[in-house]
Amino acid sequence: MRRFRSWPLLVAAAAALLLVACESEEAAEPEGDELVFEYGEEDPDDEPDDEPDEEDDDEPVEEDVDLEEVVDDYASTLPEGWLFESDVDAFAEGLEVDDAVLLDVREEDEFAEGHVPGAINIPIREIPDNLELIPTDRPVWVMCLSGWRAGQAMSALGMMGYDNLTAFPPGTQGWEADGRELVTDEEGEREDFGDPGVAPEVEEAVGEYLATMPEGYYGNSLDEVQEAVDAGAALVDVREPEEYEDGFIEEAISVPLRTIADPDEDIPTDTDVIIYCQSGYRAGLALPMAHVLGYDNAEGFPGSFAAWTEAGETVTE
Repeated sequence: MRRFRSWPLLVAAAAALLLVACESEEAAEPEGDELVFEYGEEDPDDEPDDEPDEEDDDEPVEEDVDLEEVVDDYASTLPEGWLFESDVDAFAEGLEVDDAVLLDVREEDEFAEGHVPGAINIPIREIPDNLELIPTDRPVWVMCLSGWRAGQAMSALGMMGYDNLTAFPPGTQGWEADGRELVTDEEGEREDFGDPGVAPEVEEAVGEYLATMPEGYYGNSLDEVQEAVDAGAALVDVREPEEYEDGFIEEAISVPLRTIADPDEDIPTDTDVIIYCQSGYRAGLALPMAHVLGYDNAEGFPGSFAAWTEAGETVTE
């Protein structure tokens, strides 16, 4: 029988072909468990990841500012003395403190006619656009002509976070009455203290109140108050309860200043409101707070209880 002598050669050739095929298949497979796709080929397992990145979890979440809380935080913490100094000597000494700033919030023409030496002038309506000129880390004195605008500026800035303020309610009138001179030269040196970091919602609400103040700065004379009351306006007394109990303008509602943001306080919203205190300064403090709380119907009586009684008007006890 004839043997097929080429058999071993065929087996060897087949084995060599099988080895080459295996090596080619292994070369086509990627390392590890990942698949390799040609440029432009879509990965069928590549689904959108709905899970937030860990870095996103670390970012601070901005919370809405509650304006009622802002007003309450300021009003309820007002100290004894109501952040003002009426003694002219003490005021003058305060101005001598290193880095003290004197802010006069009267109009430019008033300021030009005479001001306390060293004062800078920022009219009250222009305060929102000049916050960088008012430091947060130095003593700041606030004044006007007679205290009405100074009170409103104090409250507005206080709600924006300034806790370094003291008012001088006697104003330029009181300064002159004490025999001290006003000057007409240039104002004190202005410095840029940078962004005070006021919450945008607070800056917007308080800034709108200041920038849109009407002529008269929400103040009413004695005659205007009487006319308003006769027309149905409500009077709100923001003095302390014991002051109110000692005597108040007839039919006035007692709303102590520190509780003005209390939802239980019954401040009317359906009629005009006239706010008063003893001499006008606290009523000035109250007005910006009332407007930020939504009482756009609120105005004030700068003369307040003192002017009312001096005129011999009726008082309830």
